[in-house]
Amino acid sequence: MTNPELAAALGHVPEIERTEKLLADAKKRLRDHPAGVDPDAARNDVIDGAVLAFQTDGTWRANIGRDAAKAHAEASAWQAERMARSRAVDSTARLAYDTRQDYSADALAYLGTRLEEVLSDARTAAETLGDVRSADDAIKAGGDVVAAWGRLQGLVVDLVNIRAGQWELLLPRLRPGDAVGGFDEERRKVRAWRSDGYGETRGRLDDVPAFALDAMRRQQYTEAYLLWLARVGTAYVPTSVENLEADVMAATEPVMHDDHGPLVDYSPYVTPLPAPVPSQVYAHSSAAHLDHSQPAPARPKANATVADPAPATYIY
Repeated sequence: MTNPELAAALGHVPEIERTEKLLADAKKRLRDHPAGVDPDAARNDVIDGAVLAFQTDGTWRANIGRDAAKAHAEASAWQAERMARSRAVDSTARLAYDTRQDYSADALAYLGTRLEEVLSDARTAAETLGDVRSADDAIKAGGDVVAAWGRLQGLVVDLVNIRAGQWELLLPRLRPGDAVGGFDEERRKVRAWRSDGYGETRGRLDDVPAFALDAMRRQQYTEAYLLWLARVGTAYVPTSVENLEADVMAATEPVMHDDHGPLVDYSPYVTPLPAPVPSQVYAHSSAAHLDHSQPAPARPKANATVADPAPATYIY
């Protein structure tokens, strides 16, 4: 069954829509190509028929070589057409894959917009439902509550399709014609994140109620879960595997507790250089005489005086 949300997301991106249509057209052309035979087999059929006729009644069929060559040429034309249609499928499949990879963020962004619309409609329905959380309670309430519950049920179907489309775009796919390589490991990693409940709401899963976390892990959504999701305000659609991985890493970082007061910023910083202070020169000071083969340098000009000594204090 076609997922309408995924189809709409892919159709929202012209580049993806165009290459997907090209691929579908190439596959149809290959299916519609009539069956044929290999050129060598076609030529041998003509020759074998002539030999059998000769052995049966002793007659030799005229123009055997011409007929055999004609059968071979016609089969060669069929074979070339077949190869062209088959190669068009393979090449266009790679083109469609590459285009989908390049523009998947746009398709995922469209699904994110659709998710916001669904959650907005769910909040509107919640205003009418009040405390109603089951079909039986809605039926008992009657009137607008029944209609609101019906709208909510339809929104759950939309949510299921949005999430299915999301994971269809996020799960790595093997490029047509490529070897498996590390593809399986990457796919297992994304599947593990999905099974743990990531990719549905931002933040740590520790804060998610048990019933909601179970729905996220199973991808089995209910009206109660949708109402909770509309209310919590952290629902989103990742726009790439890298975006999802960053969210998972942020949500699984260890929680740091400070038991000794406020946090202190130990970030490095530049200390300004102090203003230079001139050296103190006294009347008895002399300049350094490093080369005694030269006359002694003149005494420097004094800029300080020796202070009187502190008076002695005697303790008895």
